[in-house]
Amino acid sequence: MADDRLLRERITTTVCASLRPLPQVLAGWEGGSAAFAALDEYSDIDLNFLVDDEASLDTLYAAVARSLETVSPIAVSHDAPPGRYFKLEAGGEFLLIDVCFIRVGAADHLLDVERHGSAVPLFDKDEWLKPRLLDEDALAIRRDLRYHELRRWFAISQSFVRKAILRGEHAEALTSYWGYTVKPLMELLRMRHCPTRWDFGVRYVSRDLPSSASEKFRDLVFVSDLEDLKFKLSQAETWGLELLRELDSH
Repeated sequence: MADDRLLRERITTTVCASLRPLPQVLAGWEGGSAAFAALDEYSDIDLNFLVDDEASLDTLYAAVARSLETVSPIAVSHDAPPGRYFKLEAGGEFLLIDVCFIRVGAADHLLDVERHGSAVPLFDKDEWLKPRLLDEDALAIRRDLRYHELRRWFAISQSFVRKAILRGEHAEALTSYWGYTVKPLMELLRMRHCPTRWDFGVRYVSRDLPSSASEKFRDLVFVSDLEDLKFKLSQAETWGLELLRELDSH
């Protein structure tokens, strides 16, 4: 674990050293698990950098790649907007470096504490890293649009799962269950218990939901066969409709 920590520190220091002198890079911070004080041996390194609107992201990512190569050869890189993942040969199975460049003119700098935790500053050229106030009105608008969509569609869409079960289409039934039942059920659970992160999917679910709800959801996720899926679909659908009624009364 000590070696892992030293490697993490070296990676972060090296990337920052390559970007900080560039005038188009305004600030850098670590997010993800570090922002929630929840680092463990499986955590990525989430490096965020605020940059000018005119900055060339290709140039910046090339600078990151050159700096990482001084630590270890890069095994692979992968674009996953709004960022890019890098995996180093020295990083073992789990360590990924997620580098994200955020333009200063972007609507969301990912700095509001309520959704993204407390940013761990790496450098800041002009007080860019002051905690931002959450735009609760904009968040509420997006959340309400999704809620009203689910009010209209959740119950009806369960027929896609049910048809696949009746046809004996195992793969289609399971993927439909994930898409039409599990995903919206998690959205409703978050709207009920953690509305600030209603759109975070299953990330941080054990922290954001009451333990009873988290455990119940976990049990619905894992299915053994079509009969088990049929049973759990009924439970999940009932729970989803209950949540819709609860949310409607708030």
